[in-house]
Amino acid sequence: STADDLQNDLAKELPPGIDVEIDEQFDAMFSYKAKNYALLTKDGDVIIKGGALKSRGLEKFQRVFLEEMIKLIMQRKPEAIVDLRNEFEQKIRNREWKIDMLMKTDTLQDSLDKYRSKIAAYARNRAAVYELALASGRNYKPGDQISYYIKATPKKVPAYESAKLASEFDPKNRDENIDYYLAKLDELVKKFGGLATTASAQKQETLAF
Repeated sequence: STADDLQNDLAKELPPGIDVEIDEQFDAMFSYKAKNYALLTKDGDVIIKGGALKSRGLEKFQRVFLEEMIKLIMQRKPEAIVDLRNEFEQKIRNREWKIDMLMKTDTLQDSLDKYRSKIAAYARNRAAVYELALASGRNYKPGDQISYYIKATPKKVPAYESAKLASEFDPKNRDENIDYYLAKLDELVKKFGGLATTASAQKQETLAF
């Protein structure tokens, strides 16, 4: 097999006494940048390694979309990414997801007093997680986590002004900002869209041979 051939070829190049063992085999590998890659198992599961491809700063729906997009690239189906994006858009527009797909969970790094001081000194920008903590009146401390989403507003305002605690979300009276989340989806497509283009070109080259 190819794996056995690789193992034997490597063994020939290494000094005597060093054995080469095949740990695992995967159907495909997707490399984004150094130490950031994805693997496709024989069962069709995706294993992602590296912070660039599984950023905690992404909402869950973005992480799911990114994983599905990378899977399509590894399966040599980049043309299906358009349908995937449209599917996610419809779910956002139709408000099909539970709030855990849209909400974001951030951790307080600074105390609320330190945040106030930095804002007063123009040393940092306002952030939704801190504004929610201040508005709550609770004694939040560094290390505490707050889950929130962006609600719809009559006019466009910064995210920190339209953030709402996920615990206050009412599934019977949904108020998430559809345009905001569609923009988030498009940001992701734009950021990683070049990967799909490259994969499509590679597929065409393979077919040409």
